[in-house]
Amino acid sequence: MAIVTRFRKVVKDRVGRAKPTECGHTVVELDGVTYFLLESYGSPDRVKTGGTSQSLHFDREQAAELKRLLEQAFPGI
Repeated sequence: MAIVTRFRKVVKDRVGRAKPTECGHTVVELDGVTYFLLESYGSPDRVKTGGTSQSLHFDREQAAELKRLLEQAFPGI
């Protein structure tokens, strides 16, 4: 589980092939702060299936930044 505090652009020389998985989303409140939460689940070939693999929490500021970055990557969405 991670609370995203900032984004930074990185350069990748290689990118491994990702496995398809579902992504859950919800809105939660922790210590009076509202977060948009994304979580991915392990692929079917994992030893332990069905559990949360990664969980990212975005507060309002970082959600706005994520929106900006997505619109930059995918113009017109």
